[in-house]
Amino acid sequence: MARCSVTPAQRKRRILRDALLLAIVLVVLVLRLDFPILTAEQALEATQDRYFFGPGEVITTLDYSREANKVKIGQYDRYYILRHGDWYAWCGINRRLLLFWQTGELGAVENDPDLPLVPLIVSNQDNGIVLVISNDPEITQVEITFPISAETKQGYTLLSASQTQSTENCFLIPYTSGPGFVFPEDLQVKGYDAAGALRYQSPIPESWATRYELR
Repeated sequence: MARCSVTPAQRKRRILRDALLLAIVLVVLVLRLDFPILTAEQALEATQDRYFFGPGEVITTLDYSREANKVKIGQYDRYYILRHGDWYAWCGINRRLLLFWQTGELGAVENDPDLPLVPLIVSNQDNGIVLVISNDPEITQVEITFPISAETKQGYTLLSASQTQSTENCFLIPYTSGPGFVFPEDLQVKGYDAAGALRYQSPIPESWATRYELR
């Protein structure tokens, strides 16, 4: 039985068809999987677009992508702290296959100038970090307090962490809480001046008594 011969014109059409299908697949991969992204800046921009934020001004970064021995905060290789008007945000992205970057998540809060301190949880995992925006220039130290599981007994206890260094009135406060998560409604913030005097203290969260039985 004779085989059907393929003419040069048919072969050319097949090659063009296969090339077109490959191009469509690559476009779908880029749109659906955010891959490949060649630079961290592109991953940052794509993440902001996905969350309809900004584009924000980068205030500071936390980079764990090149420091294997550094204690990593949360699940991302790099965090950006951003500002867009009255809004502040964190954006986390990851390195992928050493050469590429991957989009991540973004969380934001609107600054309230009437409040001396406005918190935003960047990562609520064991090794976490909280961003606190200060609207009081006299505040030089910020402290956060929240419930965690007690190690030596059943129930909960309070954990506090503080920070004196700030960038453009933003305090990044790292903490190690052990098992569990930090929720915004459980967080209390305090601000102190250079002499150590308390200038502001947010109300004690109701959840401390109702959920964690801390009185």
